[in-house]
Amino acid sequence: HILEPSSLLGGCADMSRFLSAYYILNGGVIATYPLFSLWARHEYPNSAAMLEGWERQTFMTLCAMCVVKFGRMVNLDSWISDMFMYAKSGILLLSWMMDQRIFSWYCVMYAMLFLYVRKPEYKGPSKIEWLNPATLKRRVLSPDDEEDKKVVWLVEFYASWSPPCVNLEPTFADLSCKYTSDSLRFAKFDLTRWPKSGEEFGINVSGTSKQLPTLILFEKGVETARVPHIYKDGRIARARLRKADIVAAFQLDNRRKKSVLKSAFEKKE
Repeated sequence: HILEPSSLLGGCADMSRFLSAYYILNGGVIATYPLFSLWARHEYPNSAAMLEGWERQTFMTLCAMCVVKFGRMVNLDSWISDMFMYAKSGILLLSWMMDQRIFSWYCVMYAMLFLYVRKPEYKGPSKIEWLNPATLKRRVLSPDDEEDKKVVWLVEFYASWSPPCVNLEPTFADLSCKYTSDSLRFAKFDLTRWPKSGEEFGINVSGTSKQLPTLILFEKGVETARVPHIYKDGRIARARLRKADIVAAFQLDNRRKKSVLKSAFEKKE
């Protein structure tokens, strides 16, 4: 699939998140490497050629990974986060060969970034509704209101500490803005606060889980589709969370067309 500009940016006009501490500080720490590299060449001239060779191999590997990840990325947020991780890993390896003092400095910086600098939450345009166990049951699973019974819900079960969940935020918000209608609504359910609810839907909420986030489509209170899919033998399918993949998995374009036709028909009547 060819990614649209809106898919790359998470489909939002709010680009201020890329000026947050997470992006600036991670980029700043990575940008210090050339200075340490120059110092190491001056301090250890006999090892300069070997260091240059390692740097060339690392750079070529990073470029290849950038290209591969760009074609598979969920959105720009996830791609940049992946590049930060790969770049920091490469720098850590090179700094170990340079000087253990430089290696120790990067270890401390990475630890501080991990502990104190979180990736910013998406705060742009959205039509997502927030559910708790009571509203999930009343509005989605066992709706009493006649209007709620006609609504199809696409619910994201997420955990705020999970990087894939954070990466999906701009994309899911964009989908909610584009596809929300009287017959289709988007919602999120926080498994960090209510993990037992996740277990009821067969969602593993542990730190090693491959089911975060999980998107479930409910029609008349019944689950009709899910990403990632769970096979009968318990295996978890690979989650495809690009915008185009989600649209295809839940047939969002077809649902929107049906909603538009239905609205036009009702207006004529």
